[in-house]
Amino acid sequence: MKNTQNQPFTDPAPSAKTFMLVHGAWHGAWVWDEVAQQLRDQGHIVYTPTLTGLGDRAAELSATISLDTFIEDIETAILHPQTAPALAGSSTDFNDSCNNATAPEQDSPGPGAAISGALANTCEPGAGEALANVILVGHSFAGLIISGVADRIADRLDRLIYLDAFVLPSGQSTFATLPDKVVNALTASAQAHHGYGIPAPDPIHLGIPADTEQYTFARGKLTPHPINTYASALSLNAPLGAGVKKIYLACTTPPYKPVVASHDWVKDQPDWVWAELNSSHSAPLLAPNMVAEKLLALSSLR
Repeated sequence: MKNTQNQPFTDPAPSAKTFMLVHGAWHGAWVWDEVAQQLRDQGHIVYTPTLTGLGDRAAELSATISLDTFIEDIETAILHPQTAPALAGSSTDFNDSCNNATAPEQDSPGPGAAISGALANTCEPGAGEALANVILVGHSFAGLIISGVADRIADRLDRLIYLDAFVLPSGQSTFATLPDKVVNALTASAQAHHGYGIPAPDPIHLGIPADTEQYTFARGKLTPHPINTYASALSLNAPLGAGVKKIYLACTTPPYKPVVASHDWVKDQPDWVWAELNSSHSAPLLAPNMVAEKLLALSSLR
């Protein structure tokens, strides 16, 4: 699987949209590599943060990481993209990249085909300022995260896209939705990682067929997930979404059982947009072109 995070700087197209793609449990920014490249190739700005204790930040795994930690990761990435820890390491050095950037021809604005995932467009005036009109995408567990981010900084967001993601009401934790025997089993399994890291499942349970390149890749990249993010409740001050446009993109081939309850709930809500993707839960790895195409289409809905 190719790494597309380290890219030279170019100016984005005038109509460029800003995407922030948030990975789910056990994953890292790596899961978005090919989706992000597809979007950048079409001139859009893409950020792929890594949550505390996961992916390239696995060494930070600790008992103190809660759902609020993850929400703060993404809030900070939007408000302070140049210095946010969640974006560190996913791009070449800021100063070197800007110093080495080539100014575009006046009569050729360029498509912005290769924009750094973490510091996209930071060579422009106002570098380091808060992002605006962000299309915030949350996959799987990250549905809870983007709900929390919207509650805090709705004014920075254009829309929320829940990619086969969990949707919970305020005051509820992930553990509260699971049978006691499952909670007990997950808690026991975390003992292998000091009691606070839930081991990654076999990728086949995430919808990735065995004996595939994606299966082998994922198995080598998945890392233990901070257990307290499952135990801590989502706390919202405003109604879910805080007035931001809400879109649910469901993976339907086959449905991923843990999010079926979220599917059923969303389909009954009059203020959500419902869309479907003909792929399994691990669509960012298995069908990146299809995911990118759907995200672009959904980003233009009014």
